[in-house]
Amino acid sequence: MVSQGSDDKCVRCGACLSVCPVYNSQLKERFSPRGKNYLLKRSTLDKKGVLFTETIKACLQCGACRAVCTSGADVCSLIRHERALHSFFRSLPHPVYSVFANRPVSGFLARAVGMLPSGIQADSQEETSIHGFRASLLNAARVLRPPAHSFLARPDLWAGKFRRRAHQVKHRGKAPRVAFFVGCSQDILFPEIPAKISAILGNDLKVPVKQVCCGLPAWSAGAYEYARTVVKKNLLAFSQDEFDILLTGCASCASMIKKWPMLFEKGSPEKTGAKKMAGKIMEFSRFALEFLQPSPFNADKKVVFQMPCHQRYDLGRPDDPLRLLEQNLGKQFDKSEVGCCGQGGIFGIVRPDLSMRIFEESFSNMGSGINMVVTSCSGCLIRLKTGLSAGRQKGKKI
Repeated sequence: MVSQGSDDKCVRCGACLSVCPVYNSQLKERFSPRGKNYLLKRSTLDKKGVLFTETIKACLQCGACRAVCTSGADVCSLIRHERALHSFFRSLPHPVYSVFANRPVSGFLARAVGMLPSGIQADSQEETSIHGFRASLLNAARVLRPPAHSFLARPDLWAGKFRRRAHQVKHRGKAPRVAFFVGCSQDILFPEIPAKISAILGNDLKVPVKQVCCGLPAWSAGAYEYARTVVKKNLLAFSQDEFDILLTGCASCASMIKKWPMLFEKGSPEKTGAKKMAGKIMEFSRFALEFLQPSPFNADKKVVFQMPCHQRYDLGRPDDPLRLLEQNLGKQFDKSEVGCCGQGGIFGIVRPDLSMRIFEESFSNMGSGINMVVTSCSGCLIRLKTGLSAGRQKGKKI
């Protein structure tokens, strides 16, 4: 089952400080994983006060601290445990996470919000309140402007736009049986991505239309019951087909699917099914390297890769997208990758101020002459597009 985190393993060495995006944007000890761990374990800390609320909000759940900790401390789990008990995060599940469990409803709401006029901004004094959360969510939807049809609602329509590409890529040897986990962001906001992937792989790709969100937003807020709800729906949706690989175009979805078994009791049928899915999940860049022929093309732009935290830390395969880009772009690929985008799932709308600051700092280190940014995470794609729309790093294409 899900860990609640522990402070008995932390030796206060500070190794986590250098990799924590939130700490490096604030340079205050209480924003470091070490500082959060200490504060949250203090018995005298007022858990209704501002200090406590800021502490549990200021975490991307990126896993960087856990990856470098030689003692095995898990501050991310501790933060999620406290979020599950806090009034702010407990007020989100019904209006937010229940929507993720219903694909038609989430698609309708995203498109409806995207049609509203722009201009509503979170008040600077309320940017970390429920009002600020709603305002930042509305503004993100307006910037992204979801298309009229999601991918899963009309896969025939979207696949038809890219059908010619299916003949340009050939499998290396015998093709495995592949099922496709689309993810809610790519389904609703960026349907051209799953459409291109499905066109590349052809008609043999299995795409259950009743699949829903991977559960990462609920997981990161400690709303485990809602996470279990969406996982159960996905297990049922994918139970109808036999497949060797569960493919996804999003590194964060892949990292969450690997966590699915943690949500269920040992010996339960759900845990068995979740383990099966977790063992088959594969992010697209790894799949392309292993099963698809290279497809080099001449890009007229200098391209850099923005490395998602879940790609680097949870999946532990940061080289896959880099190798794929170098293989297909050659000299047009700039190896000076961009770091954390600041989105962190729900973090980008709970703390939009910190999120944008992290985004700015990551892009400030980007080399000159770059005019295209590529990423392997839907959440990062959202932050990159909303960040650029705010007038930052103009001239860069995502």
